[in-house]
Amino acid sequence: MKSKLFTHLLWRVQLSILRACPPLSGIVTRISMGAATSRRVWVQTFLKLTVRIPGALLQNCRDRAKKRVVLPCVSLPITTRCTLRCDKCLAHIPDVKNPRDIPIDEWAQDAHALFSCIDYAYIVELSGGEPFLHPDLGKALRLCADSGKVGHIVVLSNATVIPEPGMLAALREAKANVLISKYSCVPAAKAEELKRVLDENSISYMYKGVSFWRDAGNFGQLQAGSAKRRFSLCSLTQCSIYLEGKLHRCNGKAAILIEEGLLSDCQEDYIDLRVIHSDSFSEQWKKLLKKRFITACSYCLGSTYCSPKVPVAVQREYNQRRDIT
Repeated sequence: MKSKLFTHLLWRVQLSILRACPPLSGIVTRISMGAATSRRVWVQTFLKLTVRIPGALLQNCRDRAKKRVVLPCVSLPITTRCTLRCDKCLAHIPDVKNPRDIPIDEWAQDAHALFSCIDYAYIVELSGGEPFLHPDLGKALRLCADSGKVGHIVVLSNATVIPEPGMLAALREAKANVLISKYSCVPAAKAEELKRVLDENSISYMYKGVSFWRDAGNFGQLQAGSAKRRFSLCSLTQCSIYLEGKLHRCNGKAAILIEEGLLSDCQEDYIDLRVIHSDSFSEQWKKLLKKRFITACSYCLGSTYCSPKVPVAVQREYNQRRDIT
């Protein structure tokens, strides 16, 4: 009982600190990147970055005093196509009816709208699906880097696609990091090839494996229990998601449920940057941050210390999969 109570309190404290001080998100991410390389690199990274914590706290005070609009982390999906069909995929890619690459002009227009509304984003994730499937990923990387409002660019990959030379150049120029998920269903030789290519091109990466995933529940299924409690404990609220011009508070099911028509379009749960004027964004963002939960929480078990554990990247049966085009 005491152990569970301590875990619960520690989890809440960690989330509260990161929510209260967005600049710490970038520091935590870079420490985690070092942890996946080796223990020695992690120690070096930890010692190097902990000295920046006082500066991060001071920067947070300045942001608040100047009323700057700062995002700790925002995910910008660029495709819903993927080379895998993982059961319990957090992005529910296998459940998307019509997987597609988001046209780069459409994506760029939405990205420009976001960057014009905010002052800074400490972490921008280019996600999917598998981002390396998108032929114009390089343009997206350059747009994020050229905005001058991004601290840390991360590309999420499953190690099944080797990027083209143009993408590699864009990754290097944007000083992006590649977060490679270590899955048993992906041949080790394929992951080693990707790591070798990234090393040869002086691109930073993290090859990360986990022993289990958190089960966020079945797609589109109502969940029992308190949505408000799940939201308060959910780590997914640390990173927003920006899809189809809509900025959602949570990097969970909300965006994809709405896009697939499985959730009523509750306009109070997101900000539509294709509709609003940039001058009103700050007030709407503050209003969104004050919400105690969103509608999608009723369909999601969240990502908390007590969420059910499931095996990593179990592939669905052939008749449940959609072929990549």
